[in-house]
Amino acid sequence: MTLPILSNGTDDVKTAILRGRGDVRLRLLQCGNSQGRPVLFLHGITENASAFEPIMRQLPDHLRPMALDLRGRGQSFKPDLGYRMNDYMEDLLIVCNALSGYAERPVLVGHSMGARIAAAFAATYPAVTDGVVLVDPPLSGPGRQAFPLPLSRFLEPKRAIDEGRYDDFKAYYTTPGFDYERKALELQSCATAAIEQSYAAMNEEPFHAYYRMLRQPALLLSAGLAPFISEEAEEELRAMNPGIRTERLAYVGHEVHKLAPDRLLASLTAFLSSLS
Repeated sequence: MTLPILSNGTDDVKTAILRGRGDVRLRLLQCGNSQGRPVLFLHGITENASAFEPIMRQLPDHLRPMALDLRGRGQSFKPDLGYRMNDYMEDLLIVCNALSGYAERPVLVGHSMGARIAAAFAATYPAVTDGVVLVDPPLSGPGRQAFPLPLSRFLEPKRAIDEGRYDDFKAYYTTPGFDYERKALELQSCATAAIEQSYAAMNEEPFHAYYRMLRQPALLLSAGLAPFISEEAEEELRAMNPGIRTERLAYVGHEVHKLAPDRLLASLTAFLSSLS
């Protein structure tokens, strides 16, 4: 099966536009084997689908890598309201409905907020996907510690780049080799409402309950240098759902796909191979 290509992306990565009820419009990037197993990437709170293009190109040729611009980001629609878990899951149903003609069900690969969405969707609709990879999801939620970074950590660099204060924007990112141009483009294409409402939802909506419900093949990757999953929290998750494989990426920061793409690619490829 091949989704309709409404516009070309860059090189071998193409763009499809999926439409739902009302103003719902979602951009989906895709490459690889048009008949292969879909591997669907879901990004974090201020990114978009383009963040995964490099790793999409490196996956084995028999797969069909895809990446979705979540609502409020990239070239997807940007409503004033509607950034709760149920909203994101409704969008994923639109995507999975478009993928229903593939011989194999998709594997979800979510990073950060995208990992929370992937866990909730796979737990709620277990017959729709064949596996899920959760890359450093924040563990905030009811009865849990709050999200470890303040909302201003996301809003202030966006405000700086929107106002043309490039030096102020750069001051928020100190990792050696950081790609400032890519992050600037990500922030410029991200709606402020999407950041604010998604941030609030990550403190108000559960993660652990969905994690416990997962019964399909799953892999949890935690970033050793990030503040989101401590070793103690990882041990709790292992006890909560022993069927989920866990792997700790030591000396790696939160944006694993950008900071350690080779390590993510190795873990992801091994997991996908285990499903065959």
